[in-house]
Amino acid sequence: MSTTLASAPAPAAAPAPADPAAHPSRRAAALWLGAAFCVSLLLSVQLFRYGDEWWHIALGRLILQSGIPPAEPFSFVPTQHPWVEQQWLYEVALAALVRIGGDGLASLALGLVGSAALLLAALSVPRAARFSRGWSAFALLLGGLMAGMALGVRGETVSALGVAATLLIIRRWRDGAERWVWLLPPMFLVWANLHAGFIAGIGVLGFTLLIHRPDGRLRGRTAWPGATFVAVVGIGFGAAALAAGLAVGAAVLVLLWALLRPEPLEPGTRRRPLLLASLLAAALTLVNPAGPGIYGYIAETVGNPILSQFVSEWQSPNFHDTLTRLIEVVAALLPLLWMLSRRVRIPDALLAATFFLLTLQAVRNVSLFAVVAIPQLAEYGSAAWARHAPRSLRLHLRTPRPGWLAVVAAVAVSAAAIADVAPELTPAAAARFESTHEPAAAATYVAAHFPNQRLLSSDADAGYLAYRFPRGRVVFVYDEIGIFGTGPLTNYLDIADLGPHWRSLINRYGIRHAILGATSPDTSALLELGWTVNCYDGPSGRVVMSAGGSPPTSAPPSPTAAPAC
Repeated sequence: MSTTLASAPAPAAAPAPADPAAHPSRRAAALWLGAAFCVSLLLSVQLFRYGDEWWHIALGRLILQSGIPPAEPFSFVPTQHPWVEQQWLYEVALAALVRIGGDGLASLALGLVGSAALLLAALSVPRAARFSRGWSAFALLLGGLMAGMALGVRGETVSALGVAATLLIIRRWRDGAERWVWLLPPMFLVWANLHAGFIAGIGVLGFTLLIHRPDGRLRGRTAWPGATFVAVVGIGFGAAALAAGLAVGAAVLVLLWALLRPEPLEPGTRRRPLLLASLLAAALTLVNPAGPGIYGYIAETVGNPILSQFVSEWQSPNFHDTLTRLIEVVAALLPLLWMLSRRVRIPDALLAATFFLLTLQAVRNVSLFAVVAIPQLAEYGSAAWARHAPRSLRLHLRTPRPGWLAVVAAVAVSAAAIADVAPELTPAAAARFESTHEPAAAATYVAAHFPNQRLLSSDADAGYLAYRFPRGRVVFVYDEIGIFGTGPLTNYLDIADLGPHWRSLINRYGIRHAILGATSPDTSALLELGWTVNCYDGPSGRVVMSAGGSPPTSAPPSPTAAPAC
């Protein structure tokens, strides 16, 4: 005790009592985070549950064989918008993973990417902050539960990792480690060829540069007289902008704060290295097949009203779903922890609010909101706990425990999580999943009896059919909906919804065969038109149908009574 006091400088004033649980060893913190990372694999490792994985694999194989296609390669419908193959590197990597180790390896690899995003987010806490090891693990798992609905084998998982890495680099820059910023240019060069979500990383960098005053000398005062009045007026305009569009409103509020109350930088932190690295990173995003046109492609995609109308992931979250309500939980928990900790940094609050608003605009952004929220849940949650938790409970948690016990517990939790994930990644499990979720047997029947024939199917099944028939142009509309344009999409919806022109459209497109759900209204309508059921794919619930018959004079037989495919 005397040695400790003698070696420390005498404080000018008595320090506030420290939180007993706020000084964990690095080993214990690593064990907590390592175990949470392994448990998060239960959430991030997912087989091909979205359906669009298949056409990405097919496209990756085409690129490996003959380069990037000059036009959309799968559909028999001419597209109205230019073909921009922005995700070529992601698709090549995905196809290579499937070739090497099958669907299971691809699922594991993207699951590791998703969990790595959660881990990097949990590490993006200021080094000077004193936070509990348990809160980091809790934040990682809570964020993983929320992000799990948007993770999996998809490009959005890569962008979640990119945003998390950007946050970590910015955090280390603010901690004084300026060399970290030079990781940004090569990262954005690769990211821009993996997924269009790199624009979120550019936004985070722009936000950071905008919100901090270059000279670092501002000390919490408004930048100029009258700023309070302008702030009130600006908040009114910001609220109006929120009503018009959530993303626009978030941008307005961030800009107002940057103009009226910019944040000072920590002593010794220079803005110039981050500015130069960010400019170079933005320039390197132009090194992609579309060049500068990639930004036009992103703007056109984000502003396409068809996506928000017909694609669920581009719509607002469905808060009637139990899992989706985690978004509400985190959105409510963050402000509560900010208030209880009494030390919130305004840029943190603005960043979290912006990504929450983006998530409200499109549920596909929930993984980005998760990686932004995780470090704040860890830091402010720990500070709130230290301030308000019962002292007896904190002392109990501080009680020293054998080091081997933490190791055994972490290893046991990790092993249990990995043992639960591993069986789902075997070739047999992947084949079983494919046969029950995709029209695998139906596609095999079509390949044997109706090769290179145009097929009517749902847009969800069309991605798998593009994978099975990559060179035949046999599918109608699939999940790359944005490129088709209003005309083809309207025609597809007219057929799918049995609109007034559905019969003439089928004839116009020369469609004579279909793979549809056995109980779908389209199947019943085609039976009444005289189509026949060739076979029934029992595991997936689809049927193969063909035109050429006469309308029945009595009730047609049940599609499920047809021979198995």
